[in-house]
Amino acid sequence: MFQTSKLLALTKKKKFGTFYVSSFFIVSFLLIFFNKTDYIIASKIKSVSIDVISPLSRVASMPITYTFKVIRNIDNLRFLHNQNLKLKEEIIRLKKWQTLAIKTNRENKAYKKLLKSTNNETKIIKTAYILSQSPGIYSKDIIINAGINHGVTNDLTVINERGLVGKVLLSSNNNSKVLLITDQNSAVPVKSLTEDFYAIVKGSSKGNYLQSSFIKNEKRPKVGEILYTSGNTDLFPTDILVGRVIKVYEDSFLAIPFVDFEDIEFVQIVN
Repeated sequence: MFQTSKLLALTKKKKFGTFYVSSFFIVSFLLIFFNKTDYIIASKIKSVSIDVISPLSRVASMPITYTFKVIRNIDNLRFLHNQNLKLKEEIIRLKKWQTLAIKTNRENKAYKKLLKSTNNETKIIKTAYILSQSPGIYSKDIIINAGINHGVTNDLTVINERGLVGKVLLSSNNNSKVLLITDQNSAVPVKSLTEDFYAIVKGSSKGNYLQSSFIKNEKRPKVGEILYTSGNTDLFPTDILVGRVIKVYEDSFLAIPFVDFEDIEFVQIVN
């Protein structure tokens, strides 16, 4: 009886051990399976989230991204606007310097020509700038920025780099009025280069030409003859270019002045 119960106990113990081992393997398998399944499910969820959430986040962030782009473009436009203002100011400044340089260069060229136009016997009183010129309806004259304070007095001769301009008619302290040789009231004693012809010329009604008012010995000049100041009557210094004969009549002639009175800026007052 004892042995039988012992055998039964042993049999039960073996059955329990077998059941325990089997249960352990089953539980282990289930744990491994569920762990693997959880990983797959988690991966699937992550994949779905990437496919769904990423486009949504991109759409949601579009206003912010667009706003940042707009702000950046506005900043760039402000920067470009400021740069354009600076460039405009620089261009204006450079244009002023360019204008000043051109004016200075023109003045230097005029001064050089004026220096070459005068000889050692001519005393230069003042180099002046033309302030204004009459329209030429009733008289032909100019106003220069030199007067009594600069040693300029009435009846002084005015020339430029091309030749005779006129005579000082009236002087104030700082300015003077010059009667041009193209005025009908002017009178310039002239001679030819060979000094075999003498005459007096004055301005024409239109002011474009010089016409003879007196010819010595009624000797007519030749077309193309160059006329100089003769120095007679001490009205003007001698040997200053006046004009060139362009047309000869029976008892008179026309000459064109060397000075271009439409383009005159600087003059010299000489004694």
